Amino acid sequence: MTLRILGAPRRYIQGPGALADLPAIVAPLGGRPVVVADPVALDREGPPLAEAPVLRFGGEITHAEIDRLSAEARSLGADVIVAMGGGKAIDAGKGVAKRIGCPLAVVPTVASNDAPTSRLIVVYDDGHAIVGVDMLDGNPDVVLVDTDIIARAPRRLLAAGIGDCMSKTFEARACATAGGLNFFGGRTPIAALALADACYATVRRDGVAALAACDRGSPDEALENVVEAAVLLSGLGFESGGLSLAHSLTRGLTAHPELAGALHGELVAYGTLVQIAHERPAGVDLADVAAFARSCGLPCRLADFGLVDPGAADYLMIARPTLAAPHMRHLTEPATEASIADAMRRVEAQP
Repeated sequence: MTLRILGAPRRYIQGPGALADLPAIVAPLGGRPVVVADPVALDREGPPLAEAPVLRFGGEITHAEIDRLSAEARSLGADVIVAMGGGKAIDAGKGVAKRIGCPLAVVPTVASNDAPTSRLIVVYDDGHAIVGVDMLDGNPDVVLVDTDIIARAPRRLLAAGIGDCMSKTFEARACATAGGLNFFGGRTPIAALALADACYATVRRDGVAALAACDRGSPDEALENVVEAAVLLSGLGFESGGLSLAHSLTRGLTAHPELAGALHGELVAYGTLVQIAHERPAGVDLADVAAFARSCGLPCRLADFGLVDPGAADYLMIARPTLAAPHMRHLTEPATEASIADAMRRVEAQP
């Protein structure tokens, strides 16, 4: 019988002003930290460690960018990497830590996706299309989330985190039902299903209020709850629970030239609606989920991404790469190009 496996970061710390604790938290990991930072976050928030060298992430996580950053980190004698910024900058930091073979601390400055807690490193090409996924040997050593920083980030980024988070209950349950494996090569444990369910319950309860807190630029209990759901619960829920059609569809959506510039969480929100339309899970109303997504400012139709009046060629362009994604095995009914296109048409037809 296949083992049940759950993985997680060694430590997760969240709250207003948490960044002040970073020096003491990083010190046991190594004496020569090097920061890999998103330039926008760096310019907005300043360096997270006063004495540590900072390498500016180039904007797209390609193999060449990881090579460049790794060479610079080695030249500085790095023995611990601190990854600061959004999902792509964090994944770049993961790539550097993997190449060097050193501990990793993650400091997300947005809650736009669940990259901070996971081992995964999603690699793109220069055209912003996903080309593959690498993995760390283990989850990050530390994830530190300062919610004062998260509250200052643009509202759209938190909405994207809600979009990424809302898929997990549907994907983890589809994976478990189909007998699929999670990202550790194990069965989905009960704990992962509970975490995935908590993701959706939390954002449905607190998502709109959390976005209002983001508008005010000040964290409150709703924002704290949604940040924990979007970063911690969602990360553990997908990695130990498994993924399915919603995330697979990001492969196809990013392959379309008019959709490649959207945020990951926005694509996943749309993919969640397509998965619901395809799977028709009992007790789930597509219109209700779409209405919630819309209330958070998330895209619910391809026109929301700028693709107006999609035709058969557009659906085919999206469906083919989607079917090639490994998570597509995690469906109770096998998908085809036609079934994906049909599910997308049902989503497009929503009022």
